[in-house]
Amino acid sequence: PSCRRRRVPARGRGQAPPHPRPPGRAAAPPPPPPKPVQRFRHDFIQNPTHVTVTVYIKGATKETCEVQFERQSLSLDWAISQSDSWQLCFDPLFGEIDPKESTATFFGTKLEMKMKKASQGKWDSLERKQDEKALDELSEEEVKRKRDYYPSSKAQGGQAKNWDKIVGEIPEDKPEGEEALNSFFQQIYGRGDPEIRRAMNKSFQESGGTVLSTNWGEVGSKKVEGTPPKGLEMKQWNDLHK
Repeated sequence: PSCRRRRVPARGRGQAPPHPRPPGRAAAPPPPPPKPVQRFRHDFIQNPTHVTVTVYIKGATKETCEVQFERQSLSLDWAISQSDSWQLCFDPLFGEIDPKESTATFFGTKLEMKMKKASQGKWDSLERKQDEKALDELSEEEVKRKRDYYPSSKAQGGQAKNWDKIVGEIPEDKPEGEEALNSFFQQIYGRGDPEIRRAMNKSFQESGGTVLSTNWGEVGSKKVEGTPPKGLEMKQWNDLHK
């Protein structure tokens, strides 16, 4: 059998020969696919016991949303319409949570998902990376460091501050004058036995606040008369309206 030879058109005058592809040169790889655009914004805040994730979705309700709290994950599935839905998932979370103590609260323009931490401490992020340790994998010293330094604030280029230690180092203001006297009487009343307390209550009430005695044997069997300060006159309440 004979092979039919393909006719090649003659090259015209002044026509440049076709540019050959350099040998061994591979075609350029296709560009990577674009990253999906995040449709709805979210953020999170935390304290030593809870983490709250806020998703800014307007019009979401508990009827159109399915929120699932798991020990190490959080997921949200929102049915926006019959033909549109949106999902959000954090798996694995930085630390374990207590699903039974976690709640979802819907507002007009946002959804708040509050998770109860299984162990107290500061989460470095919402999701745990592959090379990061979960809270239950940390040593006692590492857990204590996270707990004691939360919440922390850092000066520029500085280290986290232990606010509990700082508060303990602040000197307390000592009371003066009448405030110091009242504090002294409160200490006596708080540390005294029942007879001392009865004596203090009886003498203070019957004297119109001018006598305060701790001796029940002295004031228990008689009425305590008021003793006004020097230069003042003692009057009963009824006398003021005469």
